[in-house]
Amino acid sequence: MNYIKIFVLLAYLLCPSFMLADSQEEILRLEADMLRYFITHASEDFYRTTTQLKDLSQEVGDERRFYKAWGNEAIYEATIQNYSVALDIAKEMMEHSRSNGSLYGEYSAIHAKAEILLQKQDYTAAEKEFIDAVNFHHRHFPAESAGEDLQELMKIANHRKDGPTGVKYARQILEEPNVAPIHKGRALYRLSQMAFNKNDSTEFNRIYNEMMALKETDGISALKPIVEVNHLIINGKYKEALELADELDAETKAERKAIIFQRMGDYEKAYKQMVVYKKISDSITLVSHGNVVASCFVQMNNERLLLEQQFLERQNNKLRNYIYMIVILTVLIVLLLMVFRRQRQIKKLQVSNKRLGIENKDAAKALNDLAELSYYETKTSLKLTTPLNVNSLCNRLTTASQSLCRKGVTMVFQTELGDQETVKTDPDALEKMLVHLLDNAARFSYQGVITMSSSKVGENIRFTVSDKTSERDNQRQNRFTGMFAEEGNKLHYVGMTFKICQSIVALLQGRIWIDKEYNQGSRICFEIPQNPQ
Repeated sequence: MNYIKIFVLLAYLLCPSFMLADSQEEILRLEADMLRYFITHASEDFYRTTTQLKDLSQEVGDERRFYKAWGNEAIYEATIQNYSVALDIAKEMMEHSRSNGSLYGEYSAIHAKAEILLQKQDYTAAEKEFIDAVNFHHRHFPAESAGEDLQELMKIANHRKDGPTGVKYARQILEEPNVAPIHKGRALYRLSQMAFNKNDSTEFNRIYNEMMALKETDGISALKPIVEVNHLIINGKYKEALELADELDAETKAERKAIIFQRMGDYEKAYKQMVVYKKISDSITLVSHGNVVASCFVQMNNERLLLEQQFLERQNNKLRNYIYMIVILTVLIVLLLMVFRRQRQIKKLQVSNKRLGIENKDAAKALNDLAELSYYETKTSLKLTTPLNVNSLCNRLTTASQSLCRKGVTMVFQTELGDQETVKTDPDALEKMLVHLLDNAARFSYQGVITMSSSKVGENIRFTVSDKTSERDNQRQNRFTGMFAEEGNKLHYVGMTFKICQSIVALLQGRIWIDKEYNQGSRICFEIPQNPQ
């Protein structure tokens, strides 16, 4: 019962983490769906998803995702020009966050209001709200980047053709703590434009290399085609720049080609391209609701793609975690079963010991033998790579085991091997096996000589341990086939020597047997390969 409780406890401890992982995956999926419906103007699906996202975020205690989803509802209404509805949502967010003591909720309300004003093209009011959002973020979340709001300020400056202010915000983005790669990429893009306009090739190339590194490490596509064209122009590769400029939009293509032809000294072509550029530029409203919304959609789509990537990564991690959990639980079950089995065997032995009156010394040897047997039975292989001098090992063991013999019993070693003969094996396992056989012979020998011998048989090394039969032990063979032997009218524990040795010799890639033709007592033989594969 205790083992079952342990297993249940482990499962209980592991399950909550997977349940939490499922909730986080569902949140990522809902966020990605929300942004997809935002971009496609699927109003019903959008509001259904944001409601689910807000409910789940509150359930798991994620206030940031809760307020971010709520803020997206306000921004969505602004993109379809329901500005009063959008501002009401932002106001409700502010009241809710203040009543609940949520600083992030207050920030989200300020940011949402700024985005709404930007959609209205009220750039002065929007700029003020974004500056308030940056200051609020710096004051309450100093370790986090305010890059998103600074990016919008940079965008407003660009709409106004206010280059110095745009550059100021771009540089401020790069100084933010833990700035997001996508914000860093846009800031670098703005600074690259400034360096190009100043014809500062050194500064431009430095920024270009930083953008390349950002693309390599974070996968951020900061290198827009116009940056590549500018890189070719500023480094004098005009032919390649003309070819790549064809991939730009019509207005930008005409402008870049005019610059290229001017630098090449072909002023006639440069003039023609400037005429095309001016014509296109004049036909486009400098700032309109449409292109502000488009910019918002691009940003939302980038966030959606990032969320979908995170969702896929979490799914892969979840699959790996499930596999790890199954492996861990399987190992635990096997270990628990092994422990349970061993405990049952010990209890059976204890009951038998008590019933048969076996001495404490024999009982202790039985607890140790059983542990050793379990150890070798659970192993699947040994490292059979250590060269071992056979005669040196056998001499040492017979000398050490002489102290185990009764008075009148002698232990000797005989060999047919040369003194330099070695065997590749696991030294500990082989020594343990020989010690068991010598100990067994010493325990049941009351007179005569115990002989350990070694020889070479084909590709194998053979070991034997022989002892003489005593009148007090006329059923010596029984000690190798069972755990108990009869002596007089009592049973006593004779050990598991042969069983243990069988387990060890199998791991040594050899074989063991009782020499039934030996009629002067008992003889155990085993062989192991001299150079195992």
